[in-house]
Amino acid sequence: LDPQCLALDTVARRAITSDPNWNGGHYYGGPEPEDGLARARQIGHIMYLSKASMGRKFGRRSAGREAVRGDPPDPAAAFFPYREVESYLDYQADKFTDRFDANSYLYMTRAMDDFDLSAGYESDADALAAFEGELLALSFTGDWHFTVEQAEALAEACRDASVDVAHHVIESDHGHDAFLVEPETVGPPLSDLLEDGLEGRAITDTAPAADETSDFAPVHTSLFSK
Repeated sequence: LDPQCLALDTVARRAITSDPNWNGGHYYGGPEPEDGLARARQIGHIMYLSKASMGRKFGRRSAGREAVRGDPPDPAAAFFPYREVESYLDYQADKFTDRFDANSYLYMTRAMDDFDLSAGYESDADALAAFEGELLALSFTGDWHFTVEQAEALAEACRDASVDVAHHVIESDHGHDAFLVEPETVGPPLSDLLEDGLEGRAITDTAPAADETSDFAPVHTSLFSK
């Protein structure tokens, strides 16, 4: 993860550990740090969206009602609208605290933050040298969590290690969540990889020519293809 994502994960973890019910992680059998976990989830969820998708989905519209979370409102709340984007984040937080453990969230984000492909090796390419399969990297232009540039860096490391690789750059402004909300762009390349490997029709670093037809959703030409 890049420094911006590391910073957001740090704030999310501190939201959990500053909850009075966290109790140093020893909360089992008693009140759980649900408020802290809810805040952490809201921060994390923002990371999965994009500015464009949030603008389209919520705008600055009022939710037309008061907040439903049990938190005491701030003194200014009565004078300003409870917006749709706030309502959405509260909804996501409530769902998450019902099914996830706060300590698990701390360890999960730490593991993601600390992951380094090249750890113990001279480079990413050196780490990939023993990989014998084929690799398909999918990236979305609106994803600032795992960027197109990061995916291309991985693809370049594969090329340096003589690993068969293709990098698909898909035009989307849905952010990191694009892989969930746009199955029509993600599914065909993955299916083709499993069926035919990197020789499949949907797996190429070059967009089809204008006069060619395809059964698959259009895929943006890799911004970094050689």
